[in-house]
Amino acid sequence: MIVYYCIEDEISRAVARRLINEYCPFGTSSQELGKAHGGFGYIKKNLQKFYDLAQRCPVLIVTDLDRAACAPSLRNNWLRAAGIVEPLPDKMLFCIVQTEIESWLLADTSGIASFLGVSTARLAPNIEASISNSKEYLVNLAKQSSNADIRNDLTPGRTSEASTGMNYNYRLSQFVCNEWNPQTAATNSLSLRRAIDKLSSLRP
Repeated sequence: MIVYYCIEDEISRAVARRLINEYCPFGTSSQELGKAHGGFGYIKKNLQKFYDLAQRCPVLIVTDLDRAACAPSLRNNWLRAAGIVEPLPDKMLFCIVQTEIESWLLADTSGIASFLGVSTARLAPNIEASISNSKEYLVNLAKQSSNADIRNDLTPGRTSEASTGMNYNYRLSQFVCNEWNPQTAATNSLSLRRAIDKLSSLRP
């Protein structure tokens, strides 16, 4: 079985691949649709194509809620714009991250604290409910790291106008591949739990 996936960025790519490998039936492979650097605009523009593909093959869509009012509202607006009527095909897994992909990483509190070199006491107990900008929140945690490499890689320089460090995507993608525990994270993230449940329900 092949699971096609479409995501917004490099970190989401690492997350999608990890979840497909871990929760889909043995022997499942994955294939990316489009380029991750297109952001949510590419996903929204091609939603009808993904809907058509999902009639035959599993399609995983992972997008951030960002500052939209709520996941059902974003979902309804995107489907309406694409001319798609509910219910979606069983193989179309439309997953909306509350609020950004970083929130799924932060939900593994012990794992991300160890990776960042900070105390777990510094992490908010309910990331999805209490943090509206999880990327900014993660960068601020990295600034407090006891690990100089983490500070240098994940945080922007003092004179930089960037929101993250130059190696931000690479280092967090490595964390996802090697250290992140999605099962633990899912206990702290309802949107991640829903994504895992959808993938686990797929059958060849």
